[in-house]
Amino acid sequence: MLAPTRKRLGLLVLALILAPAVGVSQTPVQGVQLTVEQAQMMAIRALRQNRPKLAYQLAGGVLKANPRDGRAHFTRALAFAKVGAHGFARKSARRAYFSAASPIQKYDAAQLASVEAFRDERLTLSQLWLRRAVQHAPDDKVRSDSIHAYRNVRARNPLNFDLRFSVSPSDNVNNGANSPVNIIDGSPLVGRLSPSAQAISGTVATTDLRLSYRLARSERSMTRLTGRAYSRKVQFNNAVAGLSADDLSSSRLELGVTHAISGASGEGLWQVDAHGGRVWYADAPLYDYARLGVKRHKHLTDNLRLSFGGGLERQRDETAPKNDSTLYDAFAQLSYTLDGGARLGAYVNVREVDSNGVNGASTQWTGVVRYMMGQEVGPARLSVSLGQSVVDYDRYTVFVPVPGGRRDDSVFGGVTATFHDWSYMGFVPTVSVRAEKSRSNISRFDVDETSLRLGIRSEF
Repeated sequence: MLAPTRKRLGLLVLALILAPAVGVSQTPVQGVQLTVEQAQMMAIRALRQNRPKLAYQLAGGVLKANPRDGRAHFTRALAFAKVGAHGFARKSARRAYFSAASPIQKYDAAQLASVEAFRDERLTLSQLWLRRAVQHAPDDKVRSDSIHAYRNVRARNPLNFDLRFSVSPSDNVNNGANSPVNIIDGSPLVGRLSPSAQAISGTVATTDLRLSYRLARSERSMTRLTGRAYSRKVQFNNAVAGLSADDLSSSRLELGVTHAISGASGEGLWQVDAHGGRVWYADAPLYDYARLGVKRHKHLTDNLRLSFGGGLERQRDETAPKNDSTLYDAFAQLSYTLDGGARLGAYVNVREVDSNGVNGASTQWTGVVRYMMGQEVGPARLSVSLGQSVVDYDRYTVFVPVPGGRRDDSVFGGVTATFHDWSYMGFVPTVSVRAEKSRSNISRFDVDETSLRLGIRSEF
């Protein structure tokens, strides 16, 4: 930033890292007239000569002439860094960043701010500045180095967070029926469905914030306190009689603890989770829950990874106490990395719900296969998925018991495009197209849906 060549910038950063943190008492000669460029070059020379006080004073003279001179703010940041004033160095680097005249100046200022925040043990702030450095990196190699540095800081930071947001226009935001007529196989009863029970077009917006804080860590284990806040808001394209969009909105708050233990060889990981929370539906409490789960992750080969696990969840219904439920679930997942970076995955899950509530007990099987391309197609990296889900309700009632219960069979698939070239501070846009077709022996649950999802996620 202080000179037009990367070599000189490298010398300044090297001086910052290797030079001892000392001050000097010498001051600039009184009465000497300097141009801005001369003062700036003398300040650079003072830093190389390990004279941070002189560099600070010379930069101050430049700032009197132009308070938004990014080079002068950067020089002051380097001078503060040399004497270990990390907080002042970071603040001066921040001023340099917002006064920078070019992307490379912004990169150098952001990189220095991240270093000083790290030395000041402000790790989350260091991560923010590294994201800004990634945004203005001059080439792919420097960008990759900044991402690597970000991951190292994140690993040392006890506080981690993940925020995701999406907006999804859909032709069926309420999982409504595709017909106004309700027919039950094997029953002479025929009914008509209200408009609110039929498919409603609209838009769904979701926000999902996950936080965790490291409580303890050893060579082979780690314990984290976890939290989650989730919101799903619905908006209709047209008014629906007897139903408002808020009636379909939901939210969740969750708090828990996760403990992970790695094997002696480092090839596998066991994870135990315990968490609980509350779910709201239509702005009213729906149920409280407590869950205990266990997972196993293991590399079978360099390219093949296996995950499996299960859990037990107890739900206390806030609307009708007799509808309390117990959920049991288990899953297995394989992921294989192909040549060129492409990935192929398969996932299977079984879920059993035990409930005394009306129509509450069920068994569900789900299977999904996914493929993610290793190379981009145009500006996007594509992933595709295809799956099937079968849900059985042994006991199901619609005014009277349904012969044989209820059975829903769903087929679904989707394509997701991730635009890494459109990254901003490491956040990339995603576009997903998803379609689902579900058929049931009760036509109320014959459901068709097509949706477009626009989202934002972190790429590292």
